[in-house]
This record gives sequence, structure tokens and C-alpha cells, in this order.
Amino acid sequence: MEKQELIEVNNEIERINDRVANIERIASTIEDLAEKGVEAFVKHMDHKEETQQKELELDNAKHQREVDLENIIHKRSVIIVGATVLGVFALVFTAMLLSEKELVKTILTSSLAVGAGFGIKSALNKPKGSKQTI
Repeated sequence: MEKQELIEVNNEIERINDRVANIERIASTIEDLAEKGVEAFVKHMDHKEETQQKELELDNAKHQREVDLENIIHKRSVIIVGATVLGVFALVFTAMLLSEKELVKTILTSSLAVGAGFGIKSALNKPKGSKQTI
């Protein structure tokens, strides 16, 4: 009887060993999957960070181009307004030297009328659709 019990105990031990081996294999597989999952997550986060950095650089470059364009437009506006004022001043000064008071009045009223029609205020202000930068 002892042999029979010993065989049964050995069979039970083998089944337990097989189960433990299966559990160890499953645990190893889960560990490998967890490592691969962490690696994939880290790669995803790195890629996301790189993409955000590139988008930020593109936004900064776009903003810089907009600022440069606004500066060019402002510079042109200042030059045009300055040249116009200088021209009107030269005409008025010349008319005053020639003692033509009526011509001075005509030049000034014409200049103001043209300025109002042209929209001096709109020439000095930003267009309505532009963003205000700080």
C-alpha cells in the first residue's frame, strides 16, 4: 500500500510541478508584455513630445513672419504719411514765400479733404482682421 500511496503522491507532486511551471511561464509572459507595453508607452510619449516641439517651432516661426510683415507694413505707412506731410509742408511753405494766402488755404483744405477721403485714421491704424501682438 505504501507504494501505491507513494505513486499517488509522486503523481500529485508532478501535477503541482507542472502547474507551477505553467504559472511561471505565464508570469514570464506577463512580465515581457509589461516591459514591451512600458517601452511602447515611452516611445509614444517621446514621439508626442517631439511633435509638440515641432508644432511649437512652426507656430513661433509663423508668429515671427506675421510680426515681420506687420513691421514692414508699418514702416511703409510711416514713410507714405511722412512723405505726404513733407510734400504738403513744402507746398505751403513755397506758397507762403510767394505771399499767396489763398493758395495756402487751398492747399491746406485740399490736403485735409484728400486725407479725410483717404482715411488718415485707417492709414495709421492696423487693419481690422489683424491680430494684436504683444
